[in-house]
Amino acid sequence: MPDVGIGPGATAPLNIIIPMAGSDFERPDGSVKAEIPVGKTTLLGATLEARSWWTTAAVPVFVLRDQPGSRRYARETLLRHYSTARIVWLSEMSGGAAWSAAAGTALAAFPDAPVVVDLCDIIFDSDADIAAIFAADPNLGGLALTFGSRHPQYSYIRLGDDGRMLEAREKIVISGNASAGVYAFRNVAVFHLALAHSLQNRASLAHNGLLFVCPMLNGVVAHGFDVRTLPARDVFDVKIADAALAGWRQR
Repeated sequence: MPDVGIGPGATAPLNIIIPMAGSDFERPDGSVKAEIPVGKTTLLGATLEARSWWTTAAVPVFVLRDQPGSRRYARETLLRHYSTARIVWLSEMSGGAAWSAAAGTALAAFPDAPVVVDLCDIIFDSDADIAAIFAADPNLGGLALTFGSRHPQYSYIRLGDDGRMLEAREKIVISGNASAGVYAFRNVAVFHLALAHSLQNRASLAHNGLLFVCPMLNGVVAHGFDVRTLPARDVFDVKIADAALAGWRQR
């Protein structure tokens, strides 16, 4: 296992990176996906701020494309509502969410702390304390929030009998453990080891020519770390009608 700084500093506050640079983020009416109403809040509020690990002391890094709708949203919402927010602007479409998240690590406030990449498009309940989980296990390199499904919309993680991850694939149903779109890496160094592995194995890990975050977990395992999953409960995905999602859930 390489030396990637897994000492006491790893219990520092979390780095939270929110990629918002996908092709579906800006909508035809000028709004953005994060503004979709969810009850009395928005999709971003119902995801990011509802996570058990979120605190007002967090320093979120939002990664957006430099387009009018995203500029407006950053000005009117992100910089007003999140006083500590850091924003990375991309001039062009990236090569996938893995690349967008990597851009976000350039502004990570705590290099030795865990890196949480939250796609913020799936609502769920969890009581996970990510920082404490990493602090308790020095060989833990990655975590993923998962729920039971076999819908082809999702990415999947296959586990061994001991609960450790064996394989992660993008939009390929290799198990009943679907990703809820939240991934955690032990620190910035482990994140980049995982990204390098995806680059070296892009022929097998890319999806439609793009690199995504879930398959990066294969790189964590390849470098000698464990990857485990945490349960996401009461899942609601705005991309899929509730009835359809329920029909695909593993019973």
